[in-house]
Amino acid sequence: MSVFTPMDPTKLTKQERAAALASLIFLKQKKDGTVKARTCADGRKQRESTAEEEAASPTVSMESIFMSCVIEASEGRGVRVIDLPGAFLHADCPDHVIMRFHCRLAELMVLAAPQIYRKYITTDAKGEPVLFVKLQKALYGMLKSALLFYKNLLTDLVAQGFTVNPYDPCVVTKTVRGTQMTICWHVDDLKLSHKREIELKRMEDWLRSIYGNISVSRGDRHTYLGMDLDYSEKGKCKVSMEGYTKEIIDSFPEVIRGTSATPAADHLFKTRENGKKLPEEQAAAFHRTTAQLLFLGGRARRDIQTAVAFLTTRVKVPDEDDWGKLKRVLKYLNGTMDMGLHLSVENLGIVRWYVDASYATHEDCKGHTGAMMTLGGGAAISISRKQKTNARSSTEAELIGVYDALPSILHARYFLEALGYKVNQNVVYQDNKSSITLEKHGRAIGSKRTKHIKVRYFFIKDVIEQGEVEIEHCPTKMMWSDILTKPKQGREFVEMRAKLLGHDVDERQNKAKLMRDKSRTNSVTPRDDSLRSPRRCVGGHAETIEAEVPAKRHKKGLARKLHVEVRSRAGKGRLLEPHKQLVMGLTRGVRAVAE
Repeated sequence: MSVFTPMDPTKLTKQERAAALASLIFLKQKKDGTVKARTCADGRKQRESTAEEEAASPTVSMESIFMSCVIEASEGRGVRVIDLPGAFLHADCPDHVIMRFHCRLAELMVLAAPQIYRKYITTDAKGEPVLFVKLQKALYGMLKSALLFYKNLLTDLVAQGFTVNPYDPCVVTKTVRGTQMTICWHVDDLKLSHKREIELKRMEDWLRSIYGNISVSRGDRHTYLGMDLDYSEKGKCKVSMEGYTKEIIDSFPEVIRGTSATPAADHLFKTRENGKKLPEEQAAAFHRTTAQLLFLGGRARRDIQTAVAFLTTRVKVPDEDDWGKLKRVLKYLNGTMDMGLHLSVENLGIVRWYVDASYATHEDCKGHTGAMMTLGGGAAISISRKQKTNARSSTEAELIGVYDALPSILHARYFLEALGYKVNQNVVYQDNKSSITLEKHGRAIGSKRTKHIKVRYFFIKDVIEQGEVEIEHCPTKMMWSDILTKPKQGREFVEMRAKLLGHDVDERQNKAKLMRDKSRTNSVTPRDDSLRSPRRCVGGHAETIEAEVPAKRHKKGLARKLHVEVRSRAGKGRLLEPHKQLVMGLTRGVRAVAE
């Protein structure tokens, strides 16, 4: 495979020398200890002369991946995950692109093939060696490389009889021996599925004949685009990202100890204008961790989407309150590390959407949209985002919410039908009867209160009349997407999370209890009966109670007194749960001294 053609530096124009792309080499140590090197082009210079639409390459959408995963589990298909090494180098470079090897890299090229490159080596103004080459292949780093490879792969697949899904250019299907074979790909990472193993083996061999020594994952468990896919349970696809979750927590600047029952408190959307801003380095860490959580929440951990949606609105100027909210999400993940998304199908012909909106939730009085789509168990698609328009009522906020979700609602239907599955019902559930009336009848029943609503929101009415969507009322208690519009707590959160992630409520609670018990065993200081604190009724607003800590608990071997301030309820002369107040305060003091 000829990737480079050496160029005579004396025959290059001044403009060609100036436009030459710099060469880069990256070294990465793998888990097994081996070192991988990759030579790339620095394509930043091409941005000046290349339009974005000429270089943008499509990639498979996450919605398509999850819908294909749940179909694979439902039909009991075999799955392969294939990595194509050096994929871009199989696509020709049609443009005249010059790249420059400089200093040590130029010397390494000569050492690797002296008979080819030695006579083309030259020096720059500083006397350092330089080698100019013309790119024959789509080298990594060029702006057009991904697009060139995409066109190359797509051409080969179409030649094999595959049909491109019109609603996702990175999904192709083909009927093989009466059943469908589906291929999704993200750049050079492919996911194949078919009921017959022999057909998957034939597809492997065909790809190997073109791309050489490909990497293939077989069986019931795979890693694809950072997600662990588990098809071992019949009819289910379990998606988890435990390793990535641990990586987020471990890379956070502060050590995360303890757990939280929910990812956000009731005051999630509350902010303070005079809140203390984070220093630059800490703000950068906040931004980085929020981006990581955004990646996680859009895949295996949909239960953190509401909290992350708020945090993304704070990345520009985060304050200490935002930092605390971010830590709470990490504590929640710390206690639910093994949790993931469980997808299953009841009926591929019935698509259920739960769409909800909270009114004036954010500080600027904009609402928040939450939506989820399920084919049976778990949300194959979920949305949690701040609304871009202010609403004057909860009814209007619900209208905006449906309008926000409508592109995904229609895309999911069209995508499934393009795969060959007839959608008999595409149901949207809402819990606001007034908004349902407006959506079904539009401006015909509108009053002066609703005339200010922009006409685009009544696009919903047209879609309903065309039979693309059905709107049905759903009781608020069964509006499962409510968890995506506001921070829920307690049993309500647990039940809605179970619907969102496709879990069994009781099984998950038992597992969570075991994890909490284990956490307490590992972290709580054993009780010391010699530590005694008096129970007193406080007559004023507060009183200091002293308790002596045994010398063996103090690292210097000295006894020490703890001062615990106990506050009364509004100064009325009686304690608010005095047992708990005293025990909690003294326990914290004992831990501090013991540590």
